[in-house]
Amino acid sequence: MQPLTFTQKLLRQRRFLSSLIPLFALFVGLSASQTVLAQTAITANTVTLNVRGTNSTYDTQSTTPGPGVFQGANFSTFDLATPTDVFTLNGATLTINDPTGNFNSAVLRYRIYQTGNTPSGLIDVALGSGTLSGGVRTFTVSGQNRNLLASLTGGASTNYTFDLFFRADDNNVTFGNINNAPPRSATFTVTGAPIPPTSLSNTTVIVNPNNVTNGNVTYNASAPGTPMFNMSNLGTFDINNGQLILKGGTATTFESGGDAVLNTILNFRVFKNGSNPGTFTSFPLQQISLNSGTRQFSVTNEQRNLIANLANAGIGSFFVQVFFTSDVRRANGSFETLIDNNGGANYTATFSTTGTPIQTVTWNGNNDDNWFNTSNWDLNRIPDAMTNVVIPNFATGNGSPYPNIFSDQSYLNTPNPTVSTTRVTVNNANSGPALARNLSLLGESSTIDRSILRLQPNSVLKIYGDFSNRFLSYITRDNSNTWFASANPQNIGQANYATLTVSGGGTKAVTGIANVGEQLVFDSSMGNTIVTTDSQNPGGSFIQMADRLAVNSTQGAQIVGETDNSYVFGLIQTRRANVLANEGAPRTLGGLGFTFEFLGSSDPGDINITRSTVQNYFFSGTRISVRRVFGIQPSNLGKAGFNLLANVTFSVLPNETKNLSPTNTATIPEQNLVLFLSKNNGDTFGSLGRDGAVVNYTVSKNNVTDFATFTLGDRDNPLPVRLTAFDAKRLGNDALVTWQTASEENSKGYEVQVSTNGTEYRTLTSVPSASPNTTQVTNYSYVDKEANKTGKRYYRLHQLDLDGKDAFFAPTVVSFDGKAPASNFVAYPNPLNAGNELHVALQSAATGTAKLLVTDMMGRTLQQQNVVLTGGLTDASVAGMGDLKAGMYLVKITLPSGEVKNLKVVKQ
Repeated sequence: MQPLTFTQKLLRQRRFLSSLIPLFALFVGLSASQTVLAQTAITANTVTLNVRGTNSTYDTQSTTPGPGVFQGANFSTFDLATPTDVFTLNGATLTINDPTGNFNSAVLRYRIYQTGNTPSGLIDVALGSGTLSGGVRTFTVSGQNRNLLASLTGGASTNYTFDLFFRADDNNVTFGNINNAPPRSATFTVTGAPIPPTSLSNTTVIVNPNNVTNGNVTYNASAPGTPMFNMSNLGTFDINNGQLILKGGTATTFESGGDAVLNTILNFRVFKNGSNPGTFTSFPLQQISLNSGTRQFSVTNEQRNLIANLANAGIGSFFVQVFFTSDVRRANGSFETLIDNNGGANYTATFSTTGTPIQTVTWNGNNDDNWFNTSNWDLNRIPDAMTNVVIPNFATGNGSPYPNIFSDQSYLNTPNPTVSTTRVTVNNANSGPALARNLSLLGESSTIDRSILRLQPNSVLKIYGDFSNRFLSYITRDNSNTWFASANPQNIGQANYATLTVSGGGTKAVTGIANVGEQLVFDSSMGNTIVTTDSQNPGGSFIQMADRLAVNSTQGAQIVGETDNSYVFGLIQTRRANVLANEGAPRTLGGLGFTFEFLGSSDPGDINITRSTVQNYFFSGTRISVRRVFGIQPSNLGKAGFNLLANVTFSVLPNETKNLSPTNTATIPEQNLVLFLSKNNGDTFGSLGRDGAVVNYTVSKNNVTDFATFTLGDRDNPLPVRLTAFDAKRLGNDALVTWQTASEENSKGYEVQVSTNGTEYRTLTSVPSASPNTTQVTNYSYVDKEANKTGKRYYRLHQLDLDGKDAFFAPTVVSFDGKAPASNFVAYPNPLNAGNELHVALQSAATGTAKLLVTDMMGRTLQQQNVVLTGGLTDASVAGMGDLKAGMYLVKITLPSGEVKNLKVVKQ
């Protein structure tokens, strides 16, 4: 058709005769092109399908049905309710003759529809640019994993047709494309209903329009029913003191196919109509129930005033938007996030504001550095408790001084050089504290280019709103006091504080790192106050209490006035440098609730301490901890020659022993409190007990030798101790897999699994639990004797409970590269925990009696015994190792041949 069209165009030219010669040449060239086109054709193609876990390749070029041919194949019946009934398209190949080298792309096109119905639209799978060799181009795609059953509804037995064909396109407009249409067709049948996917739904938003008792209103977001949050009008509020409190929300998640929902978060933002929406603020919803894969999440006690900080935007109409997210651990170990956001539009309600917005005053330093001089502020007024304050970042070369706060005292000022160069004494007697509502210290991009505000010794700054100190430009001197005094929620900005005082009631949220040099004071005279840190960002939001300074005595910065109703709900850190044994008095750690007094001959060195009161450990039933956890890390712990010994106490607030389960019902009675220690970040615990009775929610324990994660639990329902060691080592041509438990609860057994790529695992063996429920240390081992091992093998452990719950333990790698040694000698568990039994395993062809010797690093003999070798693998326990002190030891075995094998064992 193309030559004819071009000829017709030429016949319409005015100079017909002059075009005959090039037209003749064109016919010759076209004839050659038609010859090439005749030679270009699809010669072969295949498709790879995974049918119930087995990948098979089908010939899609042939039109004759038969084994391995797609045309006319019947793939039998798939049950949509059975997870193992997999039917996926994983890859395809296409081969064409391409003597011109112009065919640069290809696609596989497929569709699935009920047999007898109108065919659905085609779905394309790109095959890329292919590879060209000797005039033949090959296109290949793999790893598609396209679920061919995903969109099918199932129900009664239903027949489906599966069509596909290939198309190749060239980059020369002379030709076009070639394909093998009509499509090849296969069939299959489905039954059953598809399993609902893991989902997040039925979300609600809880607000209190006037912050009054019994004033909560629950609006449905994605949940059915009324009132609906989306497009609702929440009311009209005073711009300065109105309270539209976001109290929280609820959500429901459903888990499918082994997935696990880890958490659910409510995200919200407020912005004025026509303005930039800004970013979202988030807080977690707490899980309150779990039933057959359905989890309920709810928070009803948040105190987020949506009116706060809106005055600068002026009065008018505002939007509040919310959406919800849930983190999910998929059955294959990957992580994803579910989102309920109204199809991307977010759930949006409106409200209006009235009144006269609170003014914002900005520092200009026109006269000097005195905060209490009206001429230093742009509105010629000294800020008060209802004034927002901005300290700008002056441009380079601007000589205006930044403010100094000398409250109720006289000082020598720093003048603005454009006004005067003479320093004069300023008398601020009876000034009272400096005041501000929202206080913002501005900067450009770093801690160098920033504004400055200094709170001088014996001065007080009271803040009644939020404090923003992004570039750490707030400088406080000794004996100064920064006071957050509002009855409304406030944000405590990151800064170095001398004394930090909170009062007025409500919640004070630490938005960064608050370094306290002297005291953190709770003043409850005007209500109970809770200070929080961001539990979702523990590395960037916490309170740092200073070590011993001249102004805070020998015990470091102190918490003063913390009670059961006014307290820190979050993370506190501190450090004690150069702690010595036998100091003569316990270290109180600034009133954090933990004391220690080191005894004996070894100094602990520098000690890092953390205290968290946000969450507690919950394992099952009533096996719970209090909502206070300490991390104690002495720098000399575990070093050779340092055997630490200390008397410790652990104190909690009464509220930290209550509402400890996901349903907020579990409580630990005061007299049941005992001390627990975990050396693996809270995964497993061992009971240290206590000495004497509990006094004022304080537990004492003497002669503590290990330091890591401490908490209090219930002596009648001890925290479970689970897997303490898992390892795999090469023994000749085999692999020895070992694991150890300190206790087991409701345990059915273990599967030892192996992989050659670290992704796809298969089970080698099943090992039943020695006892479903035990508090005794139990050692397990398995020898992988499969032949022809090469390269790396990844071993992991799959633990199963009697109630169907399970857990995977991270894999360990064994390399089978290189020649196998004639003998191999390993110890497990290594490191060895206190009270545990050490095992040695030897792979050797020798038989007879070997000599085993245990020495310390000075060469002194501690243990010796005979080990009978039977040829192959010999496993023997080493007596007495569990009773040795912490340190490193040498285990030596002498074979009947005289060959000596050595290894080192670490005792913790």
